[in-house]
This record gives sequence, C-alpha cells and structure tokens, in this order.
Amino acid sequence: MIPVAVHGAEGRMGLLVTDLVGAAPDLELVALVTEPGRGRPAGEFHPELPLTPQDVMAAALPPGCVIVDFSLAPALDGLIAGARAAGARIVSGTTGFSPDQKAALAAYARERAVVHAANFSLGVPALKILLERLAAILPAEFMAEQVETHHRHKKDRPSGTAAWLAEAWRAVRGGSPVPTHSLRVGGVVGEHAWTISDHEETLQLVHRAHSRRAFLRGVAPAVRFVSGRDDGFYGLTDVLAAGVGILGGPN
Repeated sequence: MIPVAVHGAEGRMGLLVTDLVGAAPDLELVALVTEPGRGRPAGEFHPELPLTPQDVMAAALPPGCVIVDFSLAPALDGLIAGARAAGARIVSGTTGFSPDQKAALAAYARERAVVHAANFSLGVPALKILLERLAAILPAEFMAEQVETHHRHKKDRPSGTAAWLAEAWRAVRGGSPVPTHSLRVGGVVGEHAWTISDHEETLQLVHRAHSRRAFLRGVAPAVRFVSGRDDGFYGLTDVLAAGVGILGGPN
C-alpha cells in the first residue's frame, strides 16, 4: 500500500482526490491537510482522519508518503516545508505558480520525486502531443489560436492548462505566443479548443471535460509512478509513457 496525504483537502478537487484514494486498492489515505487555522478532529470532516492544518502537517505524515496537492499557489512554501520534513514525494495539480515558485518546486524535485501537471486528465496530454506534432509538420502559413472555457469561479486567466499547451506549441514552432482567449461562464467544467488555419484549410482540436473526475484520471497513476522514484521532476506525459496504473491496472 502506498501512503497518500491530500493537501488542499477542503477544496473541490481535494474532496474528489480523497474519495479516489480511499477507493483505490493499492493506496492508503493517511492524512488530510488544509490551510492553517482550519483544523478539525476526526469525525467532523472525515469519519476516520482529522483535518490537519498545513503548519503542523509534518507531524501527521508518515515518512516517505506521497502528498497529492490540489490547492492554491500561495500554499507552496508550506507544502514544500512539510514535505521536506517528512521526506515526502509530491504529485501536484496546482496552477498559477510564479517563476520563482516553479523553480522552488523543481529544486525540491532534486531531493524527492515530484510530478507536476496543470491537468491530470488523460486527453490533455494526448492533445499536447498532437499539437507538438502539428507544430512540427505544418507549413509556416498555418496560424494557431486557442479558446479555453471554464466555470465562472475559476480565477486564473488563462488556465494553467491553456498556458501549458500554448507553450508546448511555441517550444516546437517558435515565434510569438499563441493568442489565447479565456471565457468564464456558468458551470463549464473545462474546454480547450484550438483552431489552426491558413488561407486554404482549417484544423480544429478540442478537449472537453465532462466532469471534474476527468481531471483525476492521471492522479493514481502519478502516485504509483512517483512512489517508485527517489528524485526527479516529471510531468503527466512521463507517467503515461511509463504506463503505470493505466494499462492493465486500476486507475
């Protein structure tokens, strides 16, 4: 059994991750972490585990566990401090990190393995691969634009996933950043639509999440992947390439 702590346990994604870990036969839910000052005893938030404030999380974590983080960017310093104290590996889906925060997470990955992805669905890494291939083979006349749509409560514009996809295109193609348009409407779970066109032809690629659970499909495989590595900074494409927990195993 792989011991797993959920960081950001009170959030929408944290609640879903908690259910996912509890249902996985090879994962053991060992801690639930929230922001300082919001701790609760066992039985109030979760039937068996207390809700642990981040500033004392190290005492609640078994050595060498995996922390699954779906929180907010300002919580990163506390997350790394608690993880370092416990010698924990990290699987993070938090977005909105500054360049300095990204560097701090990458630096921690030299101590313990980290998987970071803006989106843990399986379709988005596949979309990235397709975009990279198209960026490599289409003539220079083809231009790309992206429209990303999310629910009205999502704060970051563009989404972390949209920024990641746009950067993947530019890393292959070069040139200016891909124009990205953000819509925040209703209860839309998440959609990333690309239009790539020249004067004669148009290609359109769309990834659409039907529920928030789509964003969790890569979490358990990422936990299994990172638990078997001492250090290194990885993305979800590394997890999918390894095939851990996806082909022939529970997700």
